[in-house]
Amino acid sequence: MIALRRIAIATLALLAAAAAVAAVLWAAALAGLAHPVVVATGAMQPSYAAGDLLVTTRVPTADLAEGDVVSVPSGGTLVPERIVAVEALAPGSWSLSTAADATERVSEHRVGAEAWAPTLRVPGIGAVAASVLEPKLGLPLLAAVGLLLAVVLFAKSPAAPPARRLV
Repeated sequence: MIALRRIAIATLALLAAAAAVAAVLWAAALAGLAHPVVVATGAMQPSYAAGDLLVTTRVPTADLAEGDVVSVPSGGTLVPERIVAVEALAPGSWSLSTAADATERVSEHRVGAEAWAPTLRVPGIGAVAASVLEPKLGLPLLAAVGLLLAVVLFAKSPAAPPARRLV
């Protein structure tokens, strides 16, 4: 029982650390400071692989160039695409031509003085992060965390060894 308790405590500590990182990302997204983006396909290789988690922040559009990766809106979410061309329009307004990969059609996006670009890449964790948010995995995971908490809180602590008397 002692080993089970120690394993439960270690697992909860790891989950707490992951939850703290997720909370910071969530708060940054709510504040409009950063957006997490999961790379869904291998189209961004070699820069980014499928399953990578990208943390995007605002960067000056004037600093972007052909070949850079930006996150653009698509279907209510942000997706990473490579810049094919950058064109200055009116002051503070830009046109970005982007494509998901070399074989896809080019799409046009009008942006202001800032655009969303990846500033942090966490390899391979994006698929896990996206999966955990799905109810079919998230609910059983929540139940498992509850069981671990129950083991930690309600399992008996080991009794102290009897004290030796010196005669």
